[in-house]
Amino acid sequence: MKKTKWLVIVCVVMSAGIADAQAQVIPWEDRGYLSVNFGIQPQSRDFTEVSAPEIHGDPATITVPHSIGTGAFPDFAVGYRLWENLGVHVGYSYFSKTESPTLVAQIPHPAIGGASRTASASTGDLSHSESAWHTHLLWMIPLSEEIEIAVLVGPSFYSIKQDFIDNVTPVETAPYNTVTISSVSVVEQSDSAVAFTAALDGTYLLTPKFGIGAFFRYSGASTDMPLAGGGTVTVEAGGVQIGGGLRMRF
Repeated sequence: MKKTKWLVIVCVVMSAGIADAQAQVIPWEDRGYLSVNFGIQPQSRDFTEVSAPEIHGDPATITVPHSIGTGAFPDFAVGYRLWENLGVHVGYSYFSKTESPTLVAQIPHPAIGGASRTASASTGDLSHSESAWHTHLLWMIPLSEEIEIAVLVGPSFYSIKQDFIDNVTPVETAPYNTVTISSVSVVEQSDSAVAFTAALDGTYLLTPKFGIGAFFRYSGASTDMPLAGGGTVTVEAGGVQIGGGLRMRF
């Protein structure tokens, strides 16, 4: 993660140098742009949920290893020139993944206080989603009549949703030395988070108004979400994002 942040800083500094040399030679003359992209989050994010719902009047311990894998997402944006090569950029992206981990539960004994039994079960499908509004300042760097590079910095506002285990239903018979799990109940938690975002967006114009492009963006957010029985777990969103798509100038 630290290496990624330094990479972003280096990209921004290098682009600022290009801007200083190029923006005075070739001004940005369009009023703005529209972009439609498909992006990829190449990194996976792992975290462990440890909840403590009450069973038989005592707290159980349910451990779930979550892994939010890589995946694609849609990305839409509009940019508008304010003054010379300075503009604003507003974009929206949505990323979602489904996982089916295996939980391990320590379930209290119904007759012996302080004793517990171990059981495991599939959680079923658990959903993770993150929608983000990206609101940035941009500096457009026209390198030629066909090639432009935009440097973008600013906040991104995330809405993060994550499924957690609310409780499990044990199946047990006397003398209660063993236990199995017949069903798993799930609860969705949601929260918002703000991230600082830095990005590079390049465009190759096939005509004066239409072209193709690619972007590199780092936008890392996180939030602490509540768990059953108390406690929280940190859930991350965003991160390194790369993609490309269509561009239209106006």
